[in-house]
Amino acid sequence: MKASDVFVQALEAEGVKYVFGIGGEENLDLMESLRNSSIMFIPTRHEQAAGFMAATYGRLTGVPGVALSTLGPGATNLVTAAAYAHLGAMPMIILTGQKPIGTAPQGSFQKVDVVAMMNPLTKFANQIVHSNTIPTLIRKAFSIAEQERPGPVHLELPMDVAGADIDREPLPIPKSRRPIAEYKAISWAIDMIKEAKHPLILLAAG
Repeated sequence: MKASDVFVQALEAEGVKYVFGIGGEENLDLMESLRNSSIMFIPTRHEQAAGFMAATYGRLTGVPGVALSTLGPGATNLVTAAAYAHLGAMPMIILTGQKPIGTAPQGSFQKVDVVAMMNPLTKFANQIVHSNTIPTLIRKAFSIAEQERPGPVHLELPMDVAGADIDREPLPIPKSRRPIAEYKAISWAIDMIKEAKHPLILLAAG
C-alpha cells in the first residue's frame, strides 16, 4: 500500500473529518489519498487562513484541526497560525510537504528548514524520514497535540516518503479516561458556592 494512503487512514482513525489547506507538487500523493478517503479537503485562498481554520476547529471541538501546505513559502505562511494555536492552547496538526530526501533533482529550490522554523512554535516538530514510521508518528502527533496543555504539532512529509510502498496499518487509538476530583471535594466546593454572596467563576484557555 502507498505510504500516503496509510497516512490518510491514520488521520481517519484519529477522527479527522476535514483538512484545510492548499495543495502543491510536493503533496500530490497525499492529496490523491485524501480524495479517495472520507476526509473532506477544504481548499483555502491562503495557507494562513487554513491554519487559522484548523486552529479554531481544534479549539471548538477539542479534536486537532489539520492544516496542509506545500514546502517553502507555502509552509512559512503557516507560522502565524502555529503561534496563534500555541499561545491559545488549541490542538492542531500542521502538515507540510518537502522535496524528496533520497534524491533532490531540483537541488535546494524553495527548500526551507521548516522543521527548525516550526520547532519553537509547536509542541513537537518532525520530518518523516521513513514511511514505516508514519503510523507511529501520526499517533504521537495527535497524542501530543491533545495533551494538556493542547497546542500545535508539525509533521513534514517528503515526496519520496509519501510515494513509497509500505506494509503498515494505523495504530489503534487507546481509550483514555480523565481523572475526576474526589466526591467530598466536589461537595465541599458546591457548598462554598451555595453559601457565597457573590460567587465568581473564572474561565480561560489553559
